Amino acid sequence: MTALNDCLPPDGFAQVSAASAQALARSMDESGVGILHNIVPHAILSQLRSFVADQIAQHGGQYIGFEGKAWIADTCLSPLFEDAGLHALLRCLYEQKMRMPPPSDRIFPVLRVLTGTHGLRHAHNFHYDSYVVTILLPVLIPSGPGEPPGHLVMFPNVRNARRFAVVNILEKLLVEKLLKRLWRMPRVQQWQSAKIVPLTPGNLYFFWGMRSLHANQACLPTSVRCTALLHFGDPHEGSLFKGLSQRLHVMRLRRMARD
Repeated sequence: MTALNDCLPPDGFAQVSAASAQALARSMDESGVGILHNIVPHAILSQLRSFVADQIAQHGGQYIGFEGKAWIADTCLSPLFEDAGLHALLRCLYEQKMRMPPPSDRIFPVLRVLTGTHGLRHAHNFHYDSYVVTILLPVLIPSGPGEPPGHLVMFPNVRNARRFAVVNILEKLLVEKLLKRLWRMPRVQQWQSAKIVPLTPGNLYFFWGMRSLHANQACLPTSVRCTALLHFGDPHEGSLFKGLSQRLHVMRLRRMARD
């Protein structure tokens, strides 16, 4: 297995200077997304795609979602997840936006595999993340003739990061539940200048997950769209309301799997 460390610049992300971090943050502020190009090489993507193909076979060709450290520990993404330079970059981005240190250095990894009819239920599912910084790594993006690629679509930076958990939960309920059909309307997306972000496997896409309302566009049920996400900086990590938010999230995923 090729180690990701061997494919990154020397010392991983340690070469990313404070000035580079500021430029990345400025791009996230101004355009919604900051991009680091060609970070994850083809050899790593191929290994991840093989892992995904095995998981699809085990799950009957339907949507798959993995959350937490367990799934990433034995994959070829583990060196990226553990890279000290990446952690330092994420801390720098968090501090620039929140004007305080992050509550911890914890990164929350997620793998989303959209395929089958269940995958369609996750399209245009606009939401705010619970974390200040989100990194998206495209692993597999549909690219065949006539295949919709499932671009990232977002309303960049439409709110400030919420410092109080109860405010964040109530706002998410309003925006993600009561108004969920609104954001899917083409006229609303045009009026609110929604940003369409084409995704290239191997690039890393940084955005303010807690500030930006975002979703993926639809793919064909016969296609496979896979992305890995690294979430960092939960300002409500120690809140009593955090458990409620997590339970609501789990219930929502279970309901989507049943419907």
